[in-house]
Amino acid sequence: MNTALSVQSPAGPVLVERRLTSLDGWRGIAILLVFARHYFLTNQVHSWWIRAVAGAASAGWIGVDLFFVLSGFLITGILLDTRGHKHYFRNFYARRTLRIFPLYYGVLFAALALTPLLHLRWQVGDISHFLYFGNVAVQLNPALTEVRPRLNFDTMWSLAVEEQFYLLWPAALLVIAARKPLRWISGLMGLALALRIGLLLLLPQNQAFEWSYKVLPMRADGLLCGAAAAVLFRAGTVEQALRRLRWPAFIAGMGLCAVLAHDRKLEFHSVLSSAIVFPCLGIVFAQLLLFALKDGSWAYAMGRTRWLRFFGRYSYGMYIFHRLINSEDLMRWLQMRLHSQSLGGVVYVAVMLALVTAAAVMSYELYEQRFLELKRRFSYSAEIA
Repeated sequence: MNTALSVQSPAGPVLVERRLTSLDGWRGIAILLVFARHYFLTNQVHSWWIRAVAGAASAGWIGVDLFFVLSGFLITGILLDTRGHKHYFRNFYARRTLRIFPLYYGVLFAALALTPLLHLRWQVGDISHFLYFGNVAVQLNPALTEVRPRLNFDTMWSLAVEEQFYLLWPAALLVIAARKPLRWISGLMGLALALRIGLLLLLPQNQAFEWSYKVLPMRADGLLCGAAAAVLFRAGTVEQALRRLRWPAFIAGMGLCAVLAHDRKLEFHSVLSSAIVFPCLGIVFAQLLLFALKDGSWAYAMGRTRWLRFFGRYSYGMYIFHRLINSEDLMRWLQMRLHSQSLGGVVYVAVMLALVTAAAVMSYELYEQRFLELKRRFSYSAEIA
């Protein structure tokens, strides 16, 4: 990959004006991976075939990395395509706010309003969730992952990581866009790796794993790999971008295979993940994403699959709701009613997927869309400065 590549000023916005629909299906795959990870690992069923499925689903945490690469690619693309716009910062932050804040803060403030009914016990540190700083706060106080006895915030860390990236990246990209951006991105990935290794040397292992997995800049690999793919995508054709990333992706794939052969699984709490898996996943997913933009490729066809695109459309709501709605009491009730631990566990997963999906669809269509319609007030189609 040519790290000396620079990005020229675009003639006009690209990603802003046309939706890359083949990426929607991959967003759907990402949320289904995350859902499978959480629900198959918590259904407490011990049948051998359920254990086998749960073992495969345990790698579903990589869906978060796929989300990060998608976000890095799309956000960097928008910023590159609009960096000549006179309202570059205003439009970007306004549009991101309209997409992300309504549901995120709607859930938090609804939880506050329901505190007497649910008997919720808030802590002072919970204010960190309202500031998109929960991913750091939970490292200092792990109890902040939940508001007892009902709410679970343990998946909110990735939303904090993305929001922190959105806050910093627009200004950083203005500086590096014309100054060999791939070299800067590679350097930032090197810094993230060095910091993860430093944490492993300085902190108890479990603490180092948590800081490396949930906190920027240590967790920047996927976002930066997505950003690199956006740069390559604008430097020529998709085929040229794929060729430039071919050897890094091949080496990264071999690295993932080596870790799988050694550990027989992919788990984020490991030295090998901190040193090898995080950057390798980012590179492989960046190559996969570029394949999804190539007409006629298997990745393009999969990304345009209707049912996967359906889940992709509602993936943000599904991600926020899927742990908040979790109820093991329902699982035990189903197991008793069906007189089978295995069947009850499977039905439980299916019911929870249906409930989470329904909640996300209603939220998007009845609530979030009202805010998304306001994005037209911050259009990029106006004049370029």
